[in-house]
Amino acid sequence: MNFCSLDFIFIFLPVLVLVHSLIPSRLKNAVLFAGSLLFYYLASGGIYSFAWLIISTLGNYLAGVLIGKSKKELKTGIFIMGVTANVSALLLFKYFKPVVSAFSALTPDSISALNVVLPLGFSFYIFKCISYLHQVYSGKVKAELSFIDFGAYVTLFPQVTMGPIQTYCDFRPALKRRTVTVAKVNEGLYEFILGFGLKMIFANRLAAVWNGVETIGYDSVSTPLAWIGVLAFTLQLYFDFYGYSLMSKGIGMMLGYMTPDNFTHPYMSRSVSEFWRRWHMTLGEWFKENIYFPLGGSRCSKAKTIRNMFVVWLFTGIWHGDSINYIIWGMFLFVLIVLERQKFMKPILKFNVTSRVYTVFFIFMSWMIFKVPTLDGIAVYLSRMFPFFTETPEYVFADDWVRYVKGLGTLMAAGVVFTTPLPRIIYMKLKKYKAVIIPVMLCIFWYAVYLSATGENNPFLYVNY
Repeated sequence: MNFCSLDFIFIFLPVLVLVHSLIPSRLKNAVLFAGSLLFYYLASGGIYSFAWLIISTLGNYLAGVLIGKSKKELKTGIFIMGVTANVSALLLFKYFKPVVSAFSALTPDSISALNVVLPLGFSFYIFKCISYLHQVYSGKVKAELSFIDFGAYVTLFPQVTMGPIQTYCDFRPALKRRTVTVAKVNEGLYEFILGFGLKMIFANRLAAVWNGVETIGYDSVSTPLAWIGVLAFTLQLYFDFYGYSLMSKGIGMMLGYMTPDNFTHPYMSRSVSEFWRRWHMTLGEWFKENIYFPLGGSRCSKAKTIRNMFVVWLFTGIWHGDSINYIIWGMFLFVLIVLERQKFMKPILKFNVTSRVYTVFFIFMSWMIFKVPTLDGIAVYLSRMFPFFTETPEYVFADDWVRYVKGLGTLMAAGVVFTTPLPRIIYMKLKKYKAVIIPVMLCIFWYAVYLSATGENNPFLYVNY
């Protein structure tokens, strides 16, 4: 079960929202906790991931209570142990297989045969737990003494599998008091439908282009298809994750709390640095608060500031996956952002047109690196994007891109428009006119339901991270 599945949309979500709205305030967190556990169990497909969620929730709850009640020396030790346990578990699940594979000839067969699978949403809720322990240790918030309230925060079903990574400090007021109104439910439903539409109409259908590129093979695609493939994936990833974020935000409104925004039209940025301030903003904030600032941030020498940025982008790459392309991707972005910070890009960034072309071009390149898992694959794909550096192989089919333009060209063009603020501006104006907005929302909803029912319900991309 996920946000786009029909059993979630027509059974789980309306039942939980209705029950949560009708019960007394003192029981709302218990219902939210129980509903989140049920959702996670059904979404993860078994007891394995569910058990790790319970263990992590209980362990971090106890660690937080101990930090809150201990004196300074002991408090520091418990905090370090808690963070170490969380990070160690994350590294184990993410990197056990590649490390063992690298040393497969030297490791016992019993170790090589272990099936260590990353639990669903593990990175996201572990980051929430680390942030919570940091906030309690620093005195920013008091430790949560109610296990039900803490469990409702960690396992919160609109966030547990893919974020946003909402801090405990930000969510605590909603844990203690929240009110559900018809107006909030209505507005939340609109946001949910918009996100559902972006996921089903744009992200899922545009996935066919990159799937086609991989089926043909990187070395066999023509130059136009290589560029169209990157464009399609660029749009697919955005609408997939932005759509999910809107759905999460809408569910939060229906349950009486606010979810932090995760995107603010990132493709409108005029630099790579600005892009990453607008993309997956809660992850960026997490790295700033828990890694960049503790290292000194930018309040130190130029060399140390660059070191701090290097650490953040190295960990950003590592967090996304265990293949080499994620490290390269992180380092690629690190170099670009350092060059921007050191004013080397100032002549380009000075002008509106050149800055936007520069940003879109290098974001395209970064998503290509992000998507192609091997060094050889990246080199081959670059040779297809820039064929003037190499000879075009005879087996490349020059017109392979035509059918994708005919079938999905209009959708890609519309997708480009939907990365701008214009659709949101129009939506905000239409919201005032119920006779207009309700039919529009119904059309989007039922078309998205149709796509889901007919089998175009691809999993969310960021659930893999």
